[in-house]
Amino acid sequence: MEIGQVIRKIRKNKNITQQQLADAINMTRPYIARIESGKNSISSDKLTEILDYCNVTYNEFFYMKNDYKIATKMNEFNKVLKLYYANKFEEISLIKREIKEKYEENGDKFLRHLYILCHCIENGYEINNIKEEYIKEIADYLLSIDDWSYYELVILNNFVGLFPPSTAFLMTKNLLQRADKFKDLNLDSRILSFLLFNMLEFSIKYNGYDYSKVILQTAKKYFTESSQFFEQTLIIFYEGMIDIIDHSISKGIEKCNKAFTIFQTLGHQSIYEKYKKDLDQLINKTMSTKA
Repeated sequence: MEIGQVIRKIRKNKNITQQQLADAINMTRPYIARIESGKNSISSDKLTEILDYCNVTYNEFFYMKNDYKIATKMNEFNKVLKLYYANKFEEISLIKREIKEKYEENGDKFLRHLYILCHCIENGYEINNIKEEYIKEIADYLLSIDDWSYYELVILNNFVGLFPPSTAFLMTKNLLQRADKFKDLNLDSRILSFLLFNMLEFSIKYNGYDYSKVILQTAKKYFTESSQFFEQTLIIFYEGMIDIIDHSISKGIEKCNKAFTIFQTLGHQSIYEKYKKDLDQLINKTMSTKA
């Protein structure tokens, strides 16, 4: 739908007349009518005023504008990932060729990044089979952006396992800054859950303990809602892991076991086994260091 059509749909759904809307945002009724018919454009400030008056969020507005679908570009990322999980690699190769042609036509960075994603998938995310310049290109892009949008979170989520630890740690600042600035935006919640805990696991695995502590503090500030019970359980687990790193081994094991009890009570046996393995590896590593 066009912007004017969405505004009209929202206004009528909220039982607001053109005159009432015009009065609320200091415009004339004929001008509102021309906006709704597509004859006049509207500034972002006035659009914000309309949405505030109608009690509609920007996310809802653009979702409606896109005919109640996620933005087309993000659909392309999701489509490729679904094919990957379904082991439909031939279809991914076909999409990759189409993406290359489109990218050569318009130079859209999104298409370039999607092409590199297809390349990584074709090579099973095996670091030795992926072109080094592709990994560097993605890393350079992420490090060149000071204030990340949701798109940069998606890029990091899809490529983080390919970066050298030192490069991934450099990106921690951008990730934490995004989490802090946009903590009230529900759009980020799911992907930040993946990223923050993946980066915690990554930083502990590669001895980036200072990063681990900062990431954990951000996660504790971000995941505060009662509905975020899974994330809060992971926070307990990683608090225990960091206690172990700080040589409070008994205290750390106690916290980890508390998290394990919750996982097992909820029937998450595979999750319990995965994190129990991480705990055992850290304990063995700590003991060998002390020896």
